[in-house]
Amino acid sequence: MQLPNLKNIVIESAPDGALGFDVNHPISLNQAKQAFESGFSFCIRYVPRLELSINPIGSNGDITFEEANHILDSGLALFLVQHVSNKNWVATGPKGMRYGKNAAIYAANCGFPPGMNIFLDLEEVNSASPANDIQDFCNEWIDALSDFGYLSGVYVGSKNGLNANQLFSGTKFEHYWHAASQADPPTPRPGDRGYQLFQPLNLSSAQLSKLKNVKFIDKHKLGKNPAFEIDLELASTTITDVDLDFTVTDKKGGSIQWIRR
Repeated sequence: MQLPNLKNIVIESAPDGALGFDVNHPISLNQAKQAFESGFSFCIRYVPRLELSINPIGSNGDITFEEANHILDSGLALFLVQHVSNKNWVATGPKGMRYGKNAAIYAANCGFPPGMNIFLDLEEVNSASPANDIQDFCNEWIDALSDFGYLSGVYVGSKNGLNANQLFSGTKFEHYWHAASQADPPTPRPGDRGYQLFQPLNLSSAQLSKLKNVKFIDKHKLGKNPAFEIDLELASTTITDVDLDFTVTDKKGGSIQWIRR
């Protein structure tokens, strides 16, 4: 079977300070256009952990070829993250290989090109999982994904089970995303590459000044300029349940690799 192919796209290195959002459900062309017109630069959408026979294309709100085209037609850049397991999941190397392969197969079946970033969501790991097992899970995930030519990244969330040494030296990731959780994502040591993407609880005034015709609906009493688990009211539409994110270049010159049309 011939796979679909997203056409007229380029893979780009994300610039410093770009604002975007991750969202766990489909968005329309109109919503994507209004987000772009409001000053957002990118969108992050989801792929599943399990096989296509279990999670067919578009099930559970995951990205599709059609939605990807809508997002890219809007002007937004796009990259991907994989759904995490339920809380207290157990990390193993074979599970990492399985999930990484499934992420890559799903992305390829939606037309995504090799050379772009797909992120692992590392959070809510069972506290009994040894750090070595978590590292094995991550590195097997990376290897399985790289067999298809995709660039692996990791969303470092709460209860990820790794300290800075284990994360930055014990895994083969080169793209790191800092979750809104303020306690668990390790602080990089001197010499570590650090993070390329941040998911803040609140935007700064300088960041907010880049946006227009947008209102944030605060669901968790986060205060001024909330950015986590909000509804995004745009000119004439609302995107529900989004997290805002911003890009940086890491200490080794690395950055997110996204696609744009």
